[in-house]
Amino acid sequence: MDRKVTCNVLTGFLGSGKTTLLNAFLRQHGTGGTAVIVNEFGAIGLDQFVFQEVADNVYLLDSGCLCCTVTHSLRETLLQIKDVAAQAGQADLRQVIIETTGLADPLPILHALLGDRVLMDHFQLGQVIATVDAVQGAAQLHTHGESLRQASVADQLVITKTDLAGAAPLKVLRGLLKQVNPHAQVSESAAGQAATSVFAVDEVCRSMALLSSQQRHIESGVAVSQFSAAQPEEAHDHGIHDHGIGSWSAFIDVQPTWAGVSAWWNLLVHHYEDRLLRCKGLLRMDDARPFVLIQGVGKVFHSPTFLARWPDADPRSRLVCIGLDLDAGWLQDSVRALSIAEPSSRPLTLDEVNDCLS
Repeated sequence: MDRKVTCNVLTGFLGSGKTTLLNAFLRQHGTGGTAVIVNEFGAIGLDQFVFQEVADNVYLLDSGCLCCTVTHSLRETLLQIKDVAAQAGQADLRQVIIETTGLADPLPILHALLGDRVLMDHFQLGQVIATVDAVQGAAQLHTHGESLRQASVADQLVITKTDLAGAAPLKVLRGLLKQVNPHAQVSESAAGQAATSVFAVDEVCRSMALLSSQQRHIESGVAVSQFSAAQPEEAHDHGIHDHGIGSWSAFIDVQPTWAGVSAWWNLLVHHYEDRLLRCKGLLRMDDARPFVLIQGVGKVFHSPTFLARWPDADPRSRLVCIGLDLDAGWLQDSVRALSIAEPSSRPLTLDEVNDCLS
């Protein structure tokens, strides 16, 4: 298994249609090249039985919620999948789909993937795909921090059960999702018409899903959105319940360097610390391999993905940040750090970045 296997994370609130969407994908496309990890919060796992007729490479994690207690089990399961594929000569294994519980925060799962060098030798992070119930989704975004967190960090949002919702509620939900995560690609799924294309692992499809969609949201160079949800009354506290997740995005007009990317990332991490949830970038570098996708989760920066070609017609580099209490002015100023030519032995402040470039 020389090629890295893509890990796609499928999340979404309780009853939002994750299992239905995944089952439809497996029935349409088969399990050739795909392994599935299902996480259930209860003591008795049932979801794996849904897939038994269409998949024989389904792994169940039922010892707790992935984002709380079983990240070690996730690691062991991924390594098991790698070993089984190698022993069976399954060179066609292309992706692992990780289905979380309905109460999961995707970020610790992404940390578990990005922060493990052994895993990163064999796997690469693909997309976060979040399902949102067309009927209940708007209310859940307002009342459940888990639902808000899932939607806010997703690359793909799938509105499910659209055949059960009227035109007016759907319009409201679409508007809310645009506030929560203006950079995600949104698709819709009705009974018998599941949006299974969200599981694409093709390089260009992945890069387009990660970043190109926000082009339509950036009008004057900078886009900022803010959305708040009430603190959930339910148990299952993950340490953070969100009262104001914001997103910032911009096309950039500086020439990025690798020293600059490092300086910019360190600048962000030291300024925002735990308030930084996720960052993504599509950069045109002055390098032998110029087309690059970068992304970080929390304080962890993922190895860059090099693209064979630029994925859309607009040649400009672009960035997206998602976090708490984002300052659009500060973030726009921070972009200058991307052009720093010489590596720094320590993280720089914004004032020091400006001094370096003055």
